[in-house]
Amino acid sequence: MEEREFIDGSREVWVRLGTAVDAVRRRGVASLGGADLKRMHEDYRRTATDLAYAQTHYPGSEIVDYLNRLVALAHAELYGTSRHRLANIARFIATGYPRLVRANLRPLLVSAALLVGAMAIGFMLAQTDLEVARLLVPETFREVVAAPRPGGAGLPAALAPAISSGITANNIQVSLMAFAGGMTFGALTVYALLMNGVLLGVLAGAFAAAGHSLSFWALIVPHGAIELPAIALAGAAGLKLAGALLLPGDRTRGQALKAVSADAVRLVLGVIPLLVVAGLIEGFITPRPFAPVAKLAFGAGMAALLALYIFLPGRGETAAEKSARA
Repeated sequence: MEEREFIDGSREVWVRLGTAVDAVRRRGVASLGGADLKRMHEDYRRTATDLAYAQTHYPGSEIVDYLNRLVALAHAELYGTSRHRLANIARFIATGYPRLVRANLRPLLVSAALLVGAMAIGFMLAQTDLEVARLLVPETFREVVAAPRPGGAGLPAALAPAISSGITANNIQVSLMAFAGGMTFGALTVYALLMNGVLLGVLAGAFAAAGHSLSFWALIVPHGAIELPAIALAGAAGLKLAGALLLPGDRTRGQALKAVSADAVRLVLGVIPLLVVAGLIEGFITPRPFAPVAKLAFGAGMAALLALYIFLPGRGETAAEKSARA
């Protein structure tokens, strides 16, 4: 085969691989969708084969040098060192995850609406029929709901660690259920969001009725400002899976699920550090004898920081992303 014919036959693959390498170097391999990552692997293997052919048939040619560089760069990004992987992870956390959340605002808003709506229902039920409300919460919390201390003395200090740690453990379980529940066509996802919302609503309503509302929210808000959005994000990931199963369009359910699974997994992976941060706040801030208003202000500040993180980073790279996909 003539060298020019060889180049013409493979040029499209090389150019596509080079474009993918440039995109990964800018935004990290985590920014690629499942289909794009698979194509990059295929193009890499094809280009490595072309390199071996060129080394045999066109030694000393410029095309050999070009393919050597291209294969080396692609290998470094796909199978790179720990340093490369850590850089990709850092890039994903810094800008990739906020962009991913913004790209999935619709399922996130649906998830948040289910959670907040259930909280409102639980609150109203606790205000009107506490006995029925008790039946909707886990047994761990039923005594707390049944006998909140009356008056303005505040939430008893002895109960604070048990309630706080119990809610955190419950929220971690809810997050996992909300994500995995997407594979049940969303049934378990919706159930997890609704039940967690009802739990918080019933507790809030019971303590409000007993005059402990400020103390209760001072216990919940510092870590809940991070924890509840994390649950909503896990729910959004589950709803994304459920949407592919319920509305696959002109694809099979398997194809639709495969198309969204990478983004859904990345969404729920971002929930993990949020839950870790919430746990640290609960361990080091929530038990402190700070004034309730100070704790509420701290929680408001954490919510504001989370909102800034979600809505600001990575916006300047939109044009570059479009160029890379063109």
